[in-house]
Amino acid sequence: MNQKKLLVLGGSAFQVPLIEKAKAMGLYVITCDYLPENPGHALADEYQNASTTDKEAVLEVAKTYQIDAITTFCSDPAVPTVAFVAEALNLPGPTLAAVELLTEKDKFRKLMQLAGLNVPACFTLNNSELPDNIDDTQRYIVKPVDSSGSKGITQSSGTRESLSAAVEYALSFSRAGRCIIEEFIDGSQVHGDAFIQGGKIIYHYLGDHYFFTGTNSFIPISTRWPASISVEAMESVITQVERIVQTAGYTDGPVNIEARIDGKGSAYIIEVGPRNGGNFVPIIQQRLSGFDFTQAVIDMAFGEQVGCETLAEFKPGAHYILHAEREGIFSGIEVPESISEELFYKHLFKEVDDVVKPYTGSNQTIGVCLFEGQSKELHKKLTKAPPKVLTEKV
Repeated sequence: MNQKKLLVLGGSAFQVPLIEKAKAMGLYVITCDYLPENPGHALADEYQNASTTDKEAVLEVAKTYQIDAITTFCSDPAVPTVAFVAEALNLPGPTLAAVELLTEKDKFRKLMQLAGLNVPACFTLNNSELPDNIDDTQRYIVKPVDSSGSKGITQSSGTRESLSAAVEYALSFSRAGRCIIEEFIDGSQVHGDAFIQGGKIIYHYLGDHYFFTGTNSFIPISTRWPASISVEAMESVITQVERIVQTAGYTDGPVNIEARIDGKGSAYIIEVGPRNGGNFVPIIQQRLSGFDFTQAVIDMAFGEQVGCETLAEFKPGAHYILHAEREGIFSGIEVPESISEELFYKHLFKEVDDVVKPYTGSNQTIGVCLFEGQSKELHKKLTKAPPKVLTEKV
């Protein structure tokens, strides 16, 4: 067989665009995760049942097929395994050390301190016993160091008891058994994807980040491009991200960026994930800018250069995560007429009559809507009348 073989970790709806691109390029695609019913596996040439976080098992799959490249798409937990296998087999890819610095939140904060960047006050814990010097009258965000999809995150303030409860909740989602308590930075937030090549950002498009406030979970529900922050704040975000990836040694690949801008205009980097954003972020970015993340990620996996010379003027757009505010029986969604013409893609993870839970993490996501706007008025229209999830009482 003369086809080049690509091992893709994950076969969920988020990995499907990459698998489809790889097949269109004539590659022999092997997919791998522990969910045989995932839709991407039906598109691949072969599927192997092994968890994407089981490094040794995935390495055995890679050796069996004598792969030419390995990658993933929009998956935090799979990235360390990609790096582990790439290093073991001397394939193109990030180093495991660099990936761990970016994906484990306590290590990431130390990395930022090493790089001399703005860092919120933070504490690392492996149990619910709070440090004596923590000010429980302040607002904090409590996070597992290694969870994905906003699972285990809460906003806490008021008492040491509530903060301890938030820590216990975060630890329950951490594979490493660690969490961080982090100062809450009051201000606006931006989010989006970028691509690193040779330690430099060759592409980025960030938008305003909106959150679900019905619980204390502080979970994103929408990103709306372009961002409304100042040019100076955006330049600071990009400069800091480049310093972070250079300090970590992550020289090539996609990054998912989250940053907050405080009341004085100072930018704080919240996350630089060494992967594309979930909820079809790379797909809407291609629609709005022309940058093809699926092609770029595959090219990078084979050690090839990535180009972005053909980008058009960036368009306004948004994604909106469909979610329930209370438990109920899912009966459909309603898209207001004011934004219906700008909706170009909708994907549902739930079916009518499924039970849905209040939104506390990506595992409760009902679906995703993608919009291409004619102007930034889309931002306002989504705020005024977003898509509505219809439910009936249990």
